[in-house]
Amino acid sequence: MNSQQKRTLTGLFLLGGLYFAIFIWPNSLGARTETMLQATSIDEPVTYPYVIRMVTPAHDLREFVNRWLIYGDYHYGYPFYFLSSVSILPVVWIHGAIFENYTQINLLLLRQLISVLPMILAVGFIVFSQTHFQSRWKSWSLFIVLLSVRALVRNNLQWWHPDALSILAVALTLFFLDRDQLRFKRNFYFAAVACAFAIGIKLAGVFFAPLIAIYLLIGLLRKQLTFGQAALKAAVFLGIMLLALFLSNPFLINSGARQELVNIQTFKTTELDQGYAHDDPYYYSKGPLFWEWTLSNWYGQPVLLAFMVISLAAGCRWGPRKTYNRLVLGWAIPYSIYLLWFVAVKPDHYWLPILIPVFSAALNLWDALPAVAEHVVKIARVQLQWKQMLRASVLLILVAFFAANLLHPFAGIITRYQQAVNVELKFK
Repeated sequence: MNSQQKRTLTGLFLLGGLYFAIFIWPNSLGARTETMLQATSIDEPVTYPYVIRMVTPAHDLREFVNRWLIYGDYHYGYPFYFLSSVSILPVVWIHGAIFENYTQINLLLLRQLISVLPMILAVGFIVFSQTHFQSRWKSWSLFIVLLSVRALVRNNLQWWHPDALSILAVALTLFFLDRDQLRFKRNFYFAAVACAFAIGIKLAGVFFAPLIAIYLLIGLLRKQLTFGQAALKAAVFLGIMLLALFLSNPFLINSGARQELVNIQTFKTTELDQGYAHDDPYYYSKGPLFWEWTLSNWYGQPVLLAFMVISLAAGCRWGPRKTYNRLVLGWAIPYSIYLLWFVAVKPDHYWLPILIPVFSAALNLWDALPAVAEHVVKIARVQLQWKQMLRASVLLILVAFFAANLLHPFAGIITRYQQAVNVELKFK
């Protein structure tokens, strides 16, 4: 890194540290006891006992291995539970057998280290891929904008969940593919490892399959690879990915755990396709129209989403980051198709792995304007100053879009937070 990039990175460390600190107090609420946790959270009380079981001291080596490897809940992969357990080990070491009494500290560590911190890191990698830290104002602005997306903020508030780790794995996969630049060398295989983690944590990595196939095909068409080399590279990528998937999910060695994984994921697939039995069937209708409320409420109005897609398309055609934007587009299309037409339930966090990379294209249209303006000047024979006016107009539109998105009332987030505060007061 040159001095400019280092200064940009230093600023991002400070911004990230401040962002991390902001969530400490709200994430300490609603979990003073397990009873309170049951009253203020839905998913956390389900996964928390498995982590407690993992870190509870074992009587012998066999029990220790069983606790740490055959963890029991195969809705999510081993990296989520392993890193979660490691996060609260300091509490176990300090307080010993009574560590379970420190629910508030345990949940604070889990929320901060498994949700907030990986999300900051993921956004950092995404921002670097879009800007290479060559412009401080662009990098810092984009970092702040992405971390301010309402769905992402909600995900960081009292929400210990594997989504942030999954998004980090997605961000790393895109990062390594971008660094590879069709050379099909070590970064290509690093992407295979990151993709394995994205699959193992929450299955998101399976949607990289079309992108990897297209990536190899482009290598063929550009004569970077022969057909035999492409087949070999694909086989090695798949082999590394499967090996990394197996090593990062060691419970797969146990036949009973494997069968339980299949049972859970089969049931979950049916549930995603049909919805939950106790709710209104109309809510589970499929198609873009039925996702409109979720997307508008948590990511921005349709006009903002349309702008982001246009800006991503502009980045694919113009500017210095064409490869990365094309990778994001290739990743987003199959995953979006799956969510829009094949998933009945509609939680906002399902879109985070797609829309956070897509939103990173927010400034692409700005970068593309000089090239676009050159064409306008030649075709329309307008005066040169119109180029500056056009660029200034787009900048104003950008500011207006982001202001409308970021200043939109965080109604759901505020309600969730207020409920936790009320429960805190009730239990005092």
